[in-house]
Amino acid sequence: MCPGGQVVCTSVEEDELCVNGMSFSKRQSKWANSALVASVDPRESFLGEYMEEAKRSAHGHEALGGVLFQRAMEREAAIRGGGAFKCPVQRVTDFLDKKSSVASVDFPTSSYRLGVTPASLHDIYPDALSAAIATALEEFDRRLPGFLTPEALLHGVETRTSSAVRISRDPGSLQCEGVSGLFPCGEGAGYAGGIVSSAVDGVRVAAAVLGASMPS
Repeated sequence: MCPGGQVVCTSVEEDELCVNGMSFSKRQSKWANSALVASVDPRESFLGEYMEEAKRSAHGHEALGGVLFQRAMEREAAIRGGGAFKCPVQRVTDFLDKKSSVASVDFPTSSYRLGVTPASLHDIYPDALSAAIATALEEFDRRLPGFLTPEALLHGVETRTSSAVRISRDPGSLQCEGVSGLFPCGEGAGYAGGIVSSAVDGVRVAAAVLGASMPS
């Protein structure tokens, strides 16, 4: 959760849209933002087409199917936003009702500075992922009554919570398989999905590095 936060663009290509959330040090904005994360298992059936496409690519490895899936979601978000890095948004209540949000005089404002476009996000992801997000929203509201409100906006898409490819490491030494002395760690290596989990993994790997460097 980023109190007094802001949703920002993290895209690296003009035809793809990816967002993230942050807070400035004074946390003085009138918004708060937080990511809703749904995990993607390599065995998910919807990944099959992307893995097959990855095998036919120049790299020729199905492990990169996750990257192709990620890019496909970001390209679709860019289309729904209308281009120029505008972000597609949907009232959280419309997401649960599976209906597209439309502009209105009382449409909620957003901290996203490049502009937003009322759109449909409940069908941008495969059904399994959208269902997981919907379940999470309802659970949040059960624990925090009032969490579900038409004043809350979902922004799409945040697809880089963790790496789409995991670097294999030995479960004991935490060193990269086949490369002694290399310790894959955190989000970029595919072992975390956020600040706290990255810190926890960093502590584990730091202990492993110290253990490996101590004379026996």
